[in-house]
Amino acid sequence: MSEHVSKEFSFVNLLPSLFGIVGIIMGLILKHLGHSFYPIPLLAATVIAGYPVAKEGLKTLLSGHGLDINFLTTVAGIGAVILGEFGEAAAVLTLFSIGEYLEERAEDRSRKSIREMMELAPMTARIKSGDVLMEIPAERISPGDIVYVLPGEKVPVDGQVLSGRSHVDESVISGESMPVDKEEGSIVFAGSFNLEGSLEVCVTKPSYDTTLAHIIEMIEEAQSKKAESQKIVDRFARIWTPLMLALSLILAVLVPVVFRQEFRPWIYRSLTVLIVSCPCSLVISTPVTVVASITRAARDGILVKGGIHLEQLGRIRAVALDKTGTITQNKVVVEQILPLGKETVESLLFNAATVECTSEHPLAKAIVEEAQKREIEVDFPDEFKAIPGKGAIAISSDRTILAGNENLFSEQGIEIPMLIKSEADRFKEKGKTVVYVGVESDILGMLVLSDQIRPEAPEAISQLHQRGIETIMISGDDAKTAAAVAAEVGISQVYAGLLPYEKVDLIEELKREWDYVAMVGDGINDAPSLAEATVGIAMGSGTDITLETADVVLMRPDLLMIPTAIDIAKQSTGLITQNISFSVAVKLLALVAVFAGTLPLWLAVLVDSGAAVVVTFNGLRILRYLR
Repeated sequence: MSEHVSKEFSFVNLLPSLFGIVGIIMGLILKHLGHSFYPIPLLAATVIAGYPVAKEGLKTLLSGHGLDINFLTTVAGIGAVILGEFGEAAAVLTLFSIGEYLEERAEDRSRKSIREMMELAPMTARIKSGDVLMEIPAERISPGDIVYVLPGEKVPVDGQVLSGRSHVDESVISGESMPVDKEEGSIVFAGSFNLEGSLEVCVTKPSYDTTLAHIIEMIEEAQSKKAESQKIVDRFARIWTPLMLALSLILAVLVPVVFRQEFRPWIYRSLTVLIVSCPCSLVISTPVTVVASITRAARDGILVKGGIHLEQLGRIRAVALDKTGTITQNKVVVEQILPLGKETVESLLFNAATVECTSEHPLAKAIVEEAQKREIEVDFPDEFKAIPGKGAIAISSDRTILAGNENLFSEQGIEIPMLIKSEADRFKEKGKTVVYVGVESDILGMLVLSDQIRPEAPEAISQLHQRGIETIMISGDDAKTAAAVAAEVGISQVYAGLLPYEKVDLIEELKREWDYVAMVGDGINDAPSLAEATVGIAMGSGTDITLETADVVLMRPDLLMIPTAIDIAKQSTGLITQNISFSVAVKLLALVAVFAGTLPLWLAVLVDSGAAVVVTFNGLRILRYLR
């Protein structure tokens, strides 16, 4: 029906309809009793029920948005009065008013989910003033302030735990129903629920910049981004409505003149055409479903940034997954340190950590952490150069130190002995990563590192295969290591040893083969690939830049959310198809009935309003979607 300025459902909206019903009943009773003034209550019903309709129609017309169903229904009501069909006029505007009320109520169910999210963060925060805890408005809290969260209370703002221990329900952020353990150093989010102990929290973000605030903002922005099917319907509606208005004028004026027939029945038919031709149910068939679908996904910790991405997600035929941090947990540990010749474990680790201590790469962090565990003091290099996909080179105390894969050493003209290569291959075949370490032109040894595969990865890959979706693993790691990890989770297509720009080229190639390709990565290192994919899916925890990247954000690192997101998108597409098909079928049947002279004006309104209500409630069914 009409496009409404967002407003909450209210019983007041129903009053014009109720007065209209009372007026119609009184008019029918008086007519049955033979009173000549029976049109008075019918006219009163027409005016009372029709006033808000006419007001909205004129407002839309004067604002330059063209003719809408409110204006067309008002014209039909006035036309019925002129023809002396007082009962028809009252019925048309009253039934339309009831339809508007029902549609508002249905749409309010979707808006309610957003309002509930807005109300999740408490309006006040608890701070200490002297020895007394006192509450102040949360908006007055600034980063660096200390707040206290007692058991059974919600966290007011994002922050870091300074003291205390508790279990916190973070389902509003991540969709994860299991409580999360929080202790000193842990991050807590606004809106999460403190279940047990008291927490002393140092505020890291103001109330307007919390993770929850960003999630709500993203959902609201997503609702304004139209799906492609919605754009097509809107373009169709802009052409269809003027055509039907022209048809109504032809029926009312030209047909009686050309065929020498009475004006009254054809004017009546033209008014009926005005009602049934309005594409209101068709126009709302897509947006109501998209809004409900995005809201439903957000409940599961899946943020879809717009209807167009939701629509594309439902068409995905292949999913490419990065290895490190996506299929694996990105918790790399040093398993073995294997020095050569007279080199010691401590010396080998010292040199490796010297190269890696300024790098942000997961492998580098693991090496530095291992050195710290062994209390090895690391020198910061004088110069450092990271070589993507290969390793790093540093200069320290006039020594050139290398740490990386075989390609790094080959580029520097350093040959790795076959005995070491053979041993390294055995580790790679088990899914381990090998980092060679050298000084100048000498190989000092190698470090063997491993990253745990996410426990849900095999099941997630299996579910994607069951849905007929191809899976591909891409990695910058060694081919043997990547192949071992892929085999363990059930992926047959593996592309290894890729640099960032090569991953982008691969995504382009996959799109040519599969048309619709999703790329799953961490949202930072994989940003170019995510941008190139049809749908970029970022795995995140709600604490970093992943909120700002990709088309879809998974608020917790759980691969099973990928098939869930695709299922929601597919069901959304199915509901949109149902709604559009139903709307078109109803309109065509109604137009046939109009030309056959079997559709009265009041029934035309009932059909039009009923169709809009049906597609609205059908679209909202996705809110009950279960994993």
